[in-house]
Amino acid sequence: MKAGTLSSSEPVPARTTAETTRPLGARPATGAAPQRVLLVDDSRSIRTLLKIYLMARNFEFLEAESAEEGLKVAESGPVDLILTDFHMDGMNGADFAAQIRASTNPRLSKVPILMMTGDPNVAEVRALGQKAGISAFVRKPVSCAQLMTLVDTILPLPRK
Repeated sequence: MKAGTLSSSEPVPARTTAETTRPLGARPATGAAPQRVLLVDDSRSIRTLLKIYLMARNFEFLEAESAEEGLKVAESGPVDLILTDFHMDGMNGADFAAQIRASTNPRLSKVPILMMTGDPNVAEVRALGQKAGISAFVRKPVSCAQLMTLVDTILPLPRK
């Protein structure tokens, strides 16, 4: 893996758990609650790298190792942004995004969704994501700067 890029070639961990973490060194702005980002990827190292990339913003991270688990986490409390991989065992990222968009919870159905993929057939994956209602799409490997630009575009900073 090149420094500063995201790749998903390592094996998938066997266990499945939802986790909530906060980046080290990131402090909430006075009077502003941290925005909540749900990271849905079957690779723990990719989720960790995404958290490192996103540390410049005041985020609270929720994690899921599958789309099915991601749906449960998203429905359990407020989420401000979802980053999801396309290729996962079970439900793929496009189907996950479509289920989020079909939610009866109006806040959840409108949450920005960024879908990522390392699939060589980018056009097809992008089309599936767009049909499902994703807000943005990026191909892996993604640089920190590229990811932050996309996140800043689809999720404005909270007002203090």
